[in-house]
Amino acid sequence: MRARPGNVVSTTRVAWRLARHEPVAYALTWFGWVTFFTTPLLTGLLVKVVLDRVADAPEGGLTVPWGLLAVLVGIEVVRWTWLILIAVQWHGCWVGWQTVPRVNLLRSLVAAPGPAAGRLPGSPGEAVSRFRDDVQDLAMVLDVWLDLSGAVVSSTIAVAILIAIDPAAAVAVVVPIVLAASATTWLGPRLRRWRRAAREATARVTGFIGDTFGGVLAVQAGSAGPAVQDRFARLNAERAHVSRRDQIGSELVRSLGYGTGEVAVGVVLVAVAGAFRAGDLSVGDLGLFAAYATVIAELPKWVGRYLVYQRQADVSVDRLAELLPAPDRRAVVAPTRTHLRHGPPPFAAARDGSGTGAGGPDPFEELAVEGLTVRHPVSGRGVRGVDLVVRRGELVVVTGSVGSGKSTLLRALLGLVPADSGTIHWNGRPVHDPSTVLVPPRAAYLPQVPRLFSEPLESTILLGASGDGLERALWLTCLDEDLARMPDGTGTVIGPRGLRLSGGQIQRAGAARALVRSPQLLVVDDLSSALDVQTEARLWERVVDGGFATALLVSHRTQVLERADRVVVLDSGRVVEAV
Repeated sequence: MRARPGNVVSTTRVAWRLARHEPVAYALTWFGWVTFFTTPLLTGLLVKVVLDRVADAPEGGLTVPWGLLAVLVGIEVVRWTWLILIAVQWHGCWVGWQTVPRVNLLRSLVAAPGPAAGRLPGSPGEAVSRFRDDVQDLAMVLDVWLDLSGAVVSSTIAVAILIAIDPAAAVAVVVPIVLAASATTWLGPRLRRWRRAAREATARVTGFIGDTFGGVLAVQAGSAGPAVQDRFARLNAERAHVSRRDQIGSELVRSLGYGTGEVAVGVVLVAVAGAFRAGDLSVGDLGLFAAYATVIAELPKWVGRYLVYQRQADVSVDRLAELLPAPDRRAVVAPTRTHLRHGPPPFAAARDGSGTGAGGPDPFEELAVEGLTVRHPVSGRGVRGVDLVVRRGELVVVTGSVGSGKSTLLRALLGLVPADSGTIHWNGRPVHDPSTVLVPPRAAYLPQVPRLFSEPLESTILLGASGDGLERALWLTCLDEDLARMPDGTGTVIGPRGLRLSGGQIQRAGAARALVRSPQLLVVDDLSSALDVQTEARLWERVVDGGFATALLVSHRTQVLERADRVVVLDSGRVVEAV
């Protein structure tokens, strides 16, 4: 993935919208943090009073202002107790800042209009990196805003007070801060490039780890352990190289901030030394300058941190935006309560003005596809100008040689991959967005390799659906016969991707997931790939007898072809026969 110049979205705008998601919570946290940062200003004033009283005391008559000292101690105790309270408030915000983008991103991938295939990360490791690390980088911007706000408010008040006492000394404090901010701004674009390279290298490492665990049997069977180790070592070496550059740049910016703060303290003390010797400043004034210089020294530290986090988040927000549909990318990794829809409604209005209505889909009569064309950007393969009709009660089978475009046809029909051209009609009405229309209860899809979750069998089949039809779905797919051999029946945890099930059980669990939703149209991509002939024949007999009489499926099995009402033969992406 190449780094792109400029931001797809504004990091500041995204962070601000995220803060506004819970404005009261953020305002309370902000107020608490600013209060914590500004309290030392009061302490500095009390220090000035204490020192002046001690300095003005007559010789031999020194009395310790115990009352004021007690107040100083009390203020510090209250201040740090206040920190504990606002830390609890902050933690709730911190969790929310990370949860809201993750939920919205996941919802966009699974429910947003249009195909998600082009937006998916290249590997599970890349997905984890974006959902975990990139979202956290965004949250860090909101977090550093709190500290930076406190430092800005407290420093501004401190500088204003110091200007009233000694303008030249106050200006001397500001100069090194401005120089440090200029240097870190100059480093900003480089930090952005280095951070993106480091994040992508980390994703390659985590992705390879995930692939290795998923393919451990293949590694063992092929005696590929040394090769896997060598590849892992090379990926980590690449990651170490680019991460080192990123860390050095980030630490340099942080060091500029911290170093500038220490310089500011020294500059203040040097600047006021002459005035103190001349008697223009009191001992209390000197103490106040020293106390306020420490407060002002916090500002360049937090400016440095802010610039580092901002540049890191610039990369992260770009990467997160790539998971969203193009029209939504400027809307945010959107901390809105509902996902915004774009484009025309899924159905155009019928000629008589009727629609699908809020009570559910209209009864299925016909699905018509005209001129459907899909071209894969890498291989150049796909389907070209496919016409297809499926009517209620029909079993339509798509067949053809390997690579003829059968799976692509089904996925494009359902909106899972983008189509270059063509139209789809459901009951005579055009479907503008099949990815949100041709879903249960209208249509259900069984891919060639179902993706199962490491959950109990019941949960991975239902995926949130009502369990009322579970027993029937298990019977239709002949899984009821396997339950007796499972230790916990439908509560048996099946492992990552169904690793504890056989290939046939995985495919039948996927079929049960489709059937439990009682779709009007069943779309199946080669159910026979992991089933023996007898099991598949019994399954289709039960499905057809069970009322699922309308199906569009890919198959090459003779008994399925003989049962079909129509057979569509594909060759090199074109329909060469339809009988």
